[in-house]
Amino acid sequence: MSEELHKPLYTRIQEYIAELVLSGQLAPDSKIQSERDFSEDLGVSRMTVRRAITELVNEGLLERKHGSGTYVARPKLTYEAGELANYAEAMQKRNIATTSQLLEFGQVAASKRLAEFLGLQIGDPVYRVAILRLANRVPVVLERVFVSCTRCPGLEEWNLEKSSIHDLLTDAYHVTPGRISQTVEAVVASDTVAQQLRVEDGFPLLMLSRITFGTSQEPLVFSQDFLRGDYARIHADAQLESRPASIIHSASGKEVTPDHS
Repeated sequence: MSEELHKPLYTRIQEYIAELVLSGQLAPDSKIQSERDFSEDLGVSRMTVRRAITELVNEGLLERKHGSGTYVARPKLTYEAGELANYAEAMQKRNIATTSQLLEFGQVAASKRLAEFLGLQIGDPVYRVAILRLANRVPVVLERVFVSCTRCPGLEEWNLEKSSIHDLLTDAYHVTPGRISQTVEAVVASDTVAQQLRVEDGFPLLMLSRITFGTSQEPLVFSQDFLRGDYARIHADAQLESRPASIIHSASGKEVTPDHS
């Protein structure tokens, strides 16, 4: 008997539907058949079909829309962690057509939080910029950038839809960015963010909070970027450090010291 027949039935159905998606027979955003139709076409129970579809939803290949049905999920753009300071450049590397829209530009007085992030005094003038990044005409990233007016005087003279803050630091202000400290968390779109990113309230997003430091470790830029959760994912490699051998316990409770020689 072939290895295929040893697989659980729901797994074989899962692989069948996945092949329809990956081969392009089911395009992104297209609605798939109902569980009942799959059940009748394949001659299996709806429970088996439901389990197969649920597994594909968990894998991100399909998505359920309440009251509407199940659809093929849009492919996500994978960002490397080190690329996150310059989204436009990251998308251009992938030959994705990109455009930008400047939504906000002005000056604000540094709050206590901004002053701590940027190494300023409370009340110091800070540029506040909001830029919408579009990939293939779809809004995918909302960037909110805060930078000291003293460190980047005349920022309003530059075309921020065509030049990133990261590039301007180097090319216009002759400051070399060095280390980046960033955190990623899952959030939902608030009213203002949803409106600017053109999604509905409560839409799932990834929020990246980032401080860019100069080579002398002085903070240069604080930014908060909102990425659409259905379009983006982040990849990062980490090197595990070696450590001394530790004592582990076998299933019988016996202590064992691993041999790493």
